[in-house]
Amino acid sequence: AFGAFLTTDGNAAKALNLAYGDVAAAFDAFVTQAGDRPIILAGHSQGALHLIRLLREKVAGTPLAKRVVAAYVVGWPVSRSVDLPTLGLPECKAADQAGCLLSWQSFAEPADPALVIDAYDASSGTDGKPRRGTPMVCTNPLTGTPDAAAPATANLGTLFPTKDLGSATIEPKRVPARCDSRGLLLIGEPPEVGSYVLPGNNYHVYDYSLFWANVRADAARRLAAFSRK
Repeated sequence: AFGAFLTTDGNAAKALNLAYGDVAAAFDAFVTQAGDRPIILAGHSQGALHLIRLLREKVAGTPLAKRVVAAYVVGWPVSRSVDLPTLGLPECKAADQAGCLLSWQSFAEPADPALVIDAYDASSGTDGKPRRGTPMVCTNPLTGTPDAAAPATANLGTLFPTKDLGSATIEPKRVPARCDSRGLLLIGEPPEVGSYVLPGNNYHVYDYSLFWANVRADAARRLAAFSRK
């Protein structure tokens, strides 16, 4: 349903609804087969958009919410005031907190997030109220905490793919990160991680791979915290 983001045609919403239907059906099948095991949810870009809806419709206010270790809603803005209260999970405030939500959107500097901010300000939250001017959740994946800054030395490993995308190497201490006042994640000078950087120094495609090893460690740490509950 990628084309749904390139048009205002009425069929765009239908395409997104169709795509979400597949996500919801897959989640229902997963829950049926997973028994009572803990759940980690992760989405990116359109997947994060669908994850927001999934949290609101199938997790919030249900027993499933108590089984969620963490929800990684990455590459899509989440408003702290008009989205988060409807999703059934709080924002992650501590690196070893379980049962919470993380979100970030990566930009190199100088960043021009106008396309993202304009679309965000023109949209409504999951509670139906305008998102305009509301703060976005920004989790620093290097620290696992909100609105934080961390040097490149805190990066356990960035995924650098080969040109043919056939393989990759993981290199530590290459990319820093800090949340700015708008809720965007700034990563300093543009790293050479591939040719899919979007306008405005938007590293959207690389939101996970920039912090590959840290995200893996974050999930393991939160699962350990969940298991101690």
